Amino acid sequence: MAPNTRSQGLQITPPRRSRGTQADTTQKSRFFDAWDARDPRGSWEAILDATNTTKTTARRWLKQREEMGSPALRRTRKLSNRLGRKSGVSDETCKMLVSPSRNPVRDQLYEAQIEHHKLPVKARQLKTRLKQATKRGRRFKQAYVKKKISATNKDLRVKYGYKHQGKSVDDFWQFIYFTDEAHIDPSSTAQGYILREEGHRTDPENIQERGEKTGVKLHVAAWVNWHEKAEKLEFYNDEEEHTERPRRPAKPRSRKYETKEEFDARIREWEALLPHEQVVKPKGNGMTQKYYTERLLPVYVEAVQKARLRDSKPWILQEDNDPSHGNGPRSLYGLAAKLKDDNWIDCLTHPPQSPDLNPIEACWNIMKPRIRKRTWRTLEELKAILQEEWDKITMEEIRARIAEMPQRCHDLVEHGGKPLKSELW
Repeated sequence: MAPNTRSQGLQITPPRRSRGTQADTTQKSRFFDAWDARDPRGSWEAILDATNTTKTTARRWLKQREEMGSPALRRTRKLSNRLGRKSGVSDETCKMLVSPSRNPVRDQLYEAQIEHHKLPVKARQLKTRLKQATKRGRRFKQAYVKKKISATNKDLRVKYGYKHQGKSVDDFWQFIYFTDEAHIDPSSTAQGYILREEGHRTDPENIQERGEKTGVKLHVAAWVNWHEKAEKLEFYNDEEEHTERPRRPAKPRSRKYETKEEFDARIREWEALLPHEQVVKPKGNGMTQKYYTERLLPVYVEAVQKARLRDSKPWILQEDNDPSHGNGPRSLYGLAAKLKDDNWIDCLTHPPQSPDLNPIEACWNIMKPRIRKRTWRTLEELKAILQEEWDKITMEEIRARIAEMPQRCHDLVEHGGKPLKSELW
């Protein structure tokens, strides 16, 4: 027989709450209503007695409302960080997704990665789990290099690093005049995205090759140094393309003992070999050494000569390995080499495929994103915009990039000549 519970008496609610248990939403609302409607000349005790609230709790609630706003009107206990069902993506899976060696589809959309790895979640849940289980992992813009560096050129880059890694800005890099010719292409495609963790943008496995440029191009040249930069950009290759028809070969004549069929065959062969119209590009497009020597090299030589007049330090000219610069073994007696020898210009040997070792490339990288945000109608307007953006580049920005050269030479040796990227360039 079941025990008689009636004989134990009814549970009676105590007249006052126990200390430290005043946290229900109803009582907080009553207290805030009474506090907001209080008489300025009234006392705390009247409000506390009317709402059955202690002074310590009232002060805590008022401080919470001041810091949190309306959420303080409800329960303010700490909520769990793991509410709801357990996610279908574990922490280990998230770390696998951001790993360059374990996830071959990191450059694909979230949906494609979910399908490839058979993950039982949607893209939104995957984004949340990546942020929780990794170092704020998500799809970032990719860092790019223009093309793959050959093994031979990597060896040359390592030798360059060995030669210059111990040289500081004070004793070497401040005396270099860095030169370059750039091709401005505002219509270039935007960067792609890749799944990685925050802070790993410049890792070699997160750098992708960029495709060929298409669209409007403008050729521009300049130089920078630790102490100064070119005041004016040099725009070259402004000539327009034109078409030419090569000279036609003489039309065959009939021979004395030739049949009609043989003559017709020779006529057909002649017609097939007639040359077509050809588009002739200005010489600056594929810049010749003569064009470079007459148009751009005097500008660089003049900058070095002016520096010598101010100071007798060992000023050096740096050029990349474009054939027109005359730095190859077959160009020792070319036009460019002769002009530099006549003016006693010393050149810094620059390894091929190494824009990451020329700080002026970083200046182009500063300008190009800004140019994409500008609009123009004519080529002259575009030139004015380029000059305006060049003027905005400060010497502090240039020096910060030149100051990275000692570390970059060290990284060349350490990483075997691989492409280099930093937060600046």
